[in-house]
Amino acid sequence: MGDPGMRPSGLRGRPLLLVALLLVVGSPWVQRPLSEYYWELYLSGGSQPWPLASAFMPSWGYSPDQYAGVPYLITNDLHALLLIAGIVLVPARLPARFPAWLRRVGGAVLVSLVLRVPVWALPGLFRPERLAFEQSAEALRQLLRQGLLFGLAAGVLLALLSAGPSVPFPGARPAPARRRREGGTGMKTGPVHMPVGSAPGDVTRYLCTAAYVDEQFADRVVEEVLADEASAVAPSPDVDLVAVVRHCLTARDLRQRRDLRLSGAFALVGVFAPLWVLFSLVLLSTARRTGARPSLATRGHHQPGSRVLIGTGVSAAVMVLVAFYVGYGVSATPVSGLAAWLLGAYGGGVPAVLASLAAVAFACVTAVRHDLAVDGLLRTTMTREAFPRQPRPTVPRHKWIADRLTAIREAQSGNVTVYSGYSPFIGYAGSSSKWSIAVPLLPADDTGGVKARPAVPEPFTATDLVDHVRERLRTVAERGTEDGAADDGADTLRSLYVEDRVLVSGTAIGDDERFTSGTGLAPVARLSPPEVDRIVERPAGAVRHHLAVHVPLWGGDVVPSVFLHFSAAGRTLHLHCDNHVLGPVRADYHVVDRLRGGLSDDARRGLLITALSRTGPAFLAAPFRAVRHARFETRHHRRTMDELKAMEQDPVFDFGARVSVREMALSPDYHNYFQVVDSARIIALVERHTLAALREFLDSRGYDITDFRAQQQTILNQGVIQQGGMSFVGNQAVGAGASATQTVPRQTGPAAVSGGGTEK
Repeated sequence: MGDPGMRPSGLRGRPLLLVALLLVVGSPWVQRPLSEYYWELYLSGGSQPWPLASAFMPSWGYSPDQYAGVPYLITNDLHALLLIAGIVLVPARLPARFPAWLRRVGGAVLVSLVLRVPVWALPGLFRPERLAFEQSAEALRQLLRQGLLFGLAAGVLLALLSAGPSVPFPGARPAPARRRREGGTGMKTGPVHMPVGSAPGDVTRYLCTAAYVDEQFADRVVEEVLADEASAVAPSPDVDLVAVVRHCLTARDLRQRRDLRLSGAFALVGVFAPLWVLFSLVLLSTARRTGARPSLATRGHHQPGSRVLIGTGVSAAVMVLVAFYVGYGVSATPVSGLAAWLLGAYGGGVPAVLASLAAVAFACVTAVRHDLAVDGLLRTTMTREAFPRQPRPTVPRHKWIADRLTAIREAQSGNVTVYSGYSPFIGYAGSSSKWSIAVPLLPADDTGGVKARPAVPEPFTATDLVDHVRERLRTVAERGTEDGAADDGADTLRSLYVEDRVLVSGTAIGDDERFTSGTGLAPVARLSPPEVDRIVERPAGAVRHHLAVHVPLWGGDVVPSVFLHFSAAGRTLHLHCDNHVLGPVRADYHVVDRLRGGLSDDARRGLLITALSRTGPAFLAAPFRAVRHARFETRHHRRTMDELKAMEQDPVFDFGARVSVREMALSPDYHNYFQVVDSARIIALVERHTLAALREFLDSRGYDITDFRAQQQTILNQGVIQQGGMSFVGNQAVGAGASATQTVPRQTGPAAVSGGGTEK
């Protein structure tokens, strides 16, 4: 798979040259002299020239006399067709984490080896009994050796033909790998043709839409969040988690009804001729955009024309004729018993063909009806106007589901994050930047009488400082004023909200009654204010307090968060700031904002083509998904029992949240340039107001702020342009994740004892 910001070059059509080459090599006109040369070498040398024998693998023909009968002609031609198609198509289905050349070589070898097995296991399908070879280990070894050599040659040739540079879209730049993993601010992307969030509540609506358009998302929410009763629930800022979980359950029920119908069609083929399931999948694969003219539109999307349906219908008609042809050929093979049932080689092949065609037709109708139902649901309930008025979907009446939804609701409004692993900021994406300062608490030197201060510095606690900063930030957000003057950042911060957030490792709370005294299996999601104050005053061990500042932007699709940790040790005040930016959800979850009004004829045609193209994978996966869904309650019960045993026996049982619903849906790309600009501006504003509140707090209580001002300027002025003169630079950090420690020079007067500052 290529990068989203890349488009295929003209070289990608060259694998068709490999198809043409293999067809030529396998043609009777090439195979005949090749066979004569092979037997000449074999008779003269006395040993089989097996490297040359691998060239017979793509052989095909048109004369029954060449293969001693029509049935053998059909099976050998089908074998050659599967071989050539598999070599070209299978590499694209291999995991994208492997290099492209390795996928092409490995895919070709895999297909060649797999198709050698039926030649050895069912020799009666490919040649008459008088010409069949002995099914020995040596024969299998020779066949696999031929397949390996042919696969290597074809794979290397495919890799060479497919090699070539990709041309990026003008102005598009791929996102750095770190931004794709964490959702930081240092990412630039190409255009994403989807509407962006703009109104409060949009992000919840997009995640509810994701339940219906992304099967994996819905499954993960149910399996990893709802069904994991012993786990804490990770925060998801500005998201109604209960609504998202309810929609995921509803979407799974819709798919279960579809999967049960598709499983019935699958079983129909399995009863009459199990191996004809493969032909059903081949027939379903023809439901693509056959005959569609490539669109020249680069600035938008339009629905396919009617000729696409005509092309699909013609392809389906041809495949029906091929089905009867194959059925007749298979029925003529000299097999009986189990093999005849597997191949459908009874009744002239008619029962197998009819069952396969009926199953395919029923599967297509089922898939189209399902997609129409989902489209209607999105158009009527998920639009920005309709969503707030819709009642929440009903869920199965199980006590454990009701209890878990209650725990999720409590966690949504809680002030505790119980995390698993190393990073405590689950739910807020990775850290985009961080810094810390240490301020010496020394009496102010105000001999000039410029400003009245207490004669003796007033003592304070970390709780007093946290309360002051919280109140300052709330005042800025609510009133939009600072010291009686209008604040140019107030409008941007109007959606700001501040909360206390206690972060604790999931393996450190097993014996801590503050977190495990709840009624359910999951840890407590909210601590009382006095308990939070005690944690603020004694920041030690695995439990820490942070003042969390969140500013939902773009309808909650982008959420900058600033985590502030204050502590006082002796005569030094410490402040650590950790900045995070939760980027937008995936662009395809915004598809609901493109559904306007009723379903037009053009949109209906596009939906039909899309549904047909997805029928094949859904048909193949339906039995497995249906069984897994049916065993959901049993699987959940066994998991809960095992977790309870582990909870009783393991003193470091991990209660921490491992996944966040919001981070599951995180897009690798921003959707608008100004989402990046806004998030960076918000973080800068929050940092500025935080430092101003800290300076004001210390100054009003009679502490010297000279050293603090020096560190404040270093933090706020991260980018400095100097022209001329001389600059002495100490420790310097450049790039994401870099850090540098700065020691402020010793000064005279009250600031003689200087605190070190750390910037990241």
